[in-house]
Amino acid sequence: MASLMPDQPALAFVAGIASHFVIDAIPHSDYPLRSISVSRNRPALFADRLWVRDLGLLAFDASAGLAIALLLYASPRATPAILLGAVGGMLPDPLRLIHRLYPREPFRSFHRFHAWIHTKHTLTWPWAVSSQALLIVLTICAAELVRHSVG
Repeated sequence: MASLMPDQPALAFVAGIASHFVIDAIPHSDYPLRSISVSRNRPALFADRLWVRDLGLLAFDASAGLAIALLLYASPRATPAILLGAVGGMLPDPLRLIHRLYPREPFRSFHRFHAWIHTKHTLTWPWAVSSQALLIVLTICAAELVRHSVG
């Protein structure tokens, strides 16, 4: 989406946030974060092996997603919008951690909305990967179609 608005990085950021919620509403599967799922009574930032594993997994996921977005769409003109759109798309999930550390407004309302919009239907592994791959392909095709019809 951000590649369609290369001169409007702020709008790309907002579109990235909005797209996160649209994508979360589609049935999919999330990988488990072991440091969170072991016990709800754990401190939010209990630094142990599970926390380090999860942090590494999240860093890899974010870096890979950002690298793929830049490889597919970056140009000297569009790179700021691509970066901000990707950051906006990733931002809602770290805000959930902030809510866990600071469960007050505005994070409480944000967390409530995020939980409400997130699909309650979890797909099994092959279906989840297939649906997410299909969504990626359709998104790339739609962006290319729009780009060629506009430009």
